[in-house]
Amino acid sequence: MRSKPCRLALSGMAFVCAAFLVACNDSPRLQFVTITPATQTISATTTLQFTATLVYSDGSMKPGAGLVAWSSGTTSVATIDPASGIATGTAAGTSKITATYTGISGTATLSVNQLLSIAVTPMSALIPNGATSTQQFTAMGTFKNPDGTTGNPQDITGMVTWASSMKAVATINGSGLATAVGTGVTSISAALDGVTSPSASLTVGTPATTSLVITPLTITISTGTTTLFTAMEKLSNGTIQPLQHPVTWSSGTPAVATITNGQPPFEIDTNAGVASGVTAGTSTITATETVSGFTGTATLTVQAAAARFAYVGNGSGNGGSGSISGYSVDVTGGTLTPLTGSPFPASAPQQVLIHPSGEFMYYLDFNGSVHVEDINSTSTPAGGSLSDSTQTPVPATATTAAAHVGVIDPLGRFLYVITDADSKIYGFTIAQTADKAPATNGALTAILPVSGYTDVTLSTPTWVMTDRAGKYLYVVNSNTTTGNSISEYSIDQSTGALKPLGTPSVPTGNSPLFGTTDVNGHIYVANDGTTQSVSVYSIDTSSGSTAGELTKVGSDFPVAGATFTINVLTDPTGKYLYVLDSASNTAGQVFAYTLNTSSGAIVSQIGTTGQPTGGNSTGMAIDPTGVFMAIDNNATANLSLFKVSTSTGAATPATPATVNADTAPQFVVFYTAASGQ
Repeated sequence: MRSKPCRLALSGMAFVCAAFLVACNDSPRLQFVTITPATQTISATTTLQFTATLVYSDGSMKPGAGLVAWSSGTTSVATIDPASGIATGTAAGTSKITATYTGISGTATLSVNQLLSIAVTPMSALIPNGATSTQQFTAMGTFKNPDGTTGNPQDITGMVTWASSMKAVATINGSGLATAVGTGVTSISAALDGVTSPSASLTVGTPATTSLVITPLTITISTGTTTLFTAMEKLSNGTIQPLQHPVTWSSGTPAVATITNGQPPFEIDTNAGVASGVTAGTSTITATETVSGFTGTATLTVQAAAARFAYVGNGSGNGGSGSISGYSVDVTGGTLTPLTGSPFPASAPQQVLIHPSGEFMYYLDFNGSVHVEDINSTSTPAGGSLSDSTQTPVPATATTAAAHVGVIDPLGRFLYVITDADSKIYGFTIAQTADKAPATNGALTAILPVSGYTDVTLSTPTWVMTDRAGKYLYVVNSNTTTGNSISEYSIDQSTGALKPLGTPSVPTGNSPLFGTTDVNGHIYVANDGTTQSVSVYSIDTSSGSTAGELTKVGSDFPVAGATFTINVLTDPTGKYLYVLDSASNTAGQVFAYTLNTSSGAIVSQIGTTGQPTGGNSTGMAIDPTGVFMAIDNNATANLSLFKVSTSTGAATPATPATVNADTAPQFVVFYTAASGQ
C-alpha cells in the first residue's frame, strides 16, 4: 500500500513527519518464531522432525519451512539438518534446538535417551512343529536417561527389528511372534538403534497333540443297534496319530444313545467306544484322553428301527449243502421279496445271528462251526446281499451233527453257543474294527475258561438268551431225567466270562424248548411236555445279591389246542405274546395272547383259535413297529407272513400269506440297521 504524503508547513517538524510516515505504513512485521514440538525425548540414532512457524505483528502466521535455519546447541547430544529441521539423537543428554529467520529465533528442548542393551525373553523355548505352533518373544530395552542415569527396562517388542537365523525352522514377525516351519533350532534376536540383543534359542520339536479326531464324525443308526466310534490324536502339524493314552467315552444324551468303553479283548480297536441306539434323537458323543485331557466330539443320530431285510438259514438248501434266503421287507404291505442273488450259498446253516452293528452276520452250521458273512447295508439294489468274509469258520462246540443255537449280547461284544448234545457253553469275544475289513471284522476269540464251560445245572440245553441289557445269560435245559430248568449266569462286562447266580437255576415246565425276553424284564419259555404250556418269569433288576435271578410268575400257562409248543415271541411293546405250535410236518399254528406288562402274566387269548402256519414251524420274528410277523416252516420250506394289529394284538395272514424259502429253513430274523450304518 502506498503511504499518504505528509503535508506539514513547517520544516522543523521533519522528525514528527517521519514518525507519522512510519505509522501510516501498515505492512506486518515478524514478531517471533515458534517450534513444534517444544519439548521431546527421543532415543539415540532415532530422528525427529521439527517444524517452525513465523508469527507476524498482525497475528498472521506463516510456515517456516525453507526459510528458517536450524541449529543444535549441543551437537554431541543431537544434530539437526539446517534446512530440513530433522534432528538425530547422538547420545544421552539435552540440547537446545533453534530456528532463526531474519535475526529472530525460536527454541525447543530435545532430550535424548541412549539405548544401552536389549534383552529377549524367553532365552530358550521349545515348541512342537506345526503351522499353528507359535512362541511369543518379548524385547526389553535398557536406556541411559538424558540426565545420565540408567532407567528401568522398557518393553520395546513392537519397536525392534526381529530376526530368525533359520527361517526353515521358524519365522518371526514384527510383533515378536515366532511360527514353527520345520524341526530344528534357530536363533532369535532383536535390534534397535544399532544395538542387537543376545540371541535366544528356539527349538521346534516333533508335533504335539492338540485335540482328538473321532471317526465317524456323524452317523445315523437305528434304535436297538450299535456302532463303533474310534479316536485318534490330531497333531499341531495337522496330521493324526494313534492314541498315546486311554480315552473315556460319554454320550451327551444317554436317553437317546449310550456308549461304553471298548476294552480288550473284545475290541481290536481297544480305545473304541460302542454306542447303542435307545430312542430316536441326536446325541453328542465325546471322547476324552485320560492323561492329556484332550477331547473330540461326533454327532450320533438315532432313528426309529425299521425292518429292512429278513434272513433265514436253510439247512438243506442249495441242493443239500445249505443256503441263506434273504428278502427285502415291506412292512406296510406285509410282503417279503427275495433279494437279488438269494438264496446265498452257505454250509448247512442251522441259525442266523445278525450282529447289532448290522455290518455282518454269523451262522451256525450243522457241524458246530461259526461262519461270518458280510452284509451290504446300503439302500442300493445290492442292499442286503451277503458275501463271505473270508474268515476261517471257528469251531463253536466239541459236538458235531447236532442242533446248535447261539446268542449275541445286545452290544455285540460276546457270542455264546450251545448244543442239545453237549451240556456245555462255548463263549467268544467279537472283534470289531473301524475299517470294517472282512478279514478281521467280527473275528472270534474263545473266552477262557468259558468255552467248554459246564456245571451241574446244564443238561441237554435247547436255547440260550440274554436279558435286554446284556448283563445276564440264561440257558434252557430240557432233560426229563435230570430236570427241566433255566441256568442263570452273570456276564462279566469286560471279558464275557460267566458266573452262576446265587440261585443257579430255576425249574420250567416239562420239556422246555425255545424262549424269549421282553422289553419289560420278563422271560417266556415254550414247554412241549405232556401239557403244552408257557413258563413265565420276571428278572430281578435290582443291584443286590439276587440281581438277574428269575422269579416264576404264576403257574405254567396251558396253551389250549396246541400239540407241539415250540417257540414264543412278544411284540416290541411287551403287550402281546405269540406262541408257536409246530403241530406236524404239514401244518402248524400260532396263538396270540394279551399280557400284563407289569407282572408279565399271560392274561387272555386273542381270538378263539390259532392262525395256521406251515409244517414244522420253528422260528418267529416281528418287526420293530409290531405290525408284521414272519414264521419259518421247516417242513414246507416257506415262511408264513402275518399282519399284526397294534391295538388288539391279533395276527391275520398277509397277502400273500407265504413266501418261499430254500429247503429246511429255521429261525428267521429281521435286519433293522440303518442304511450304511
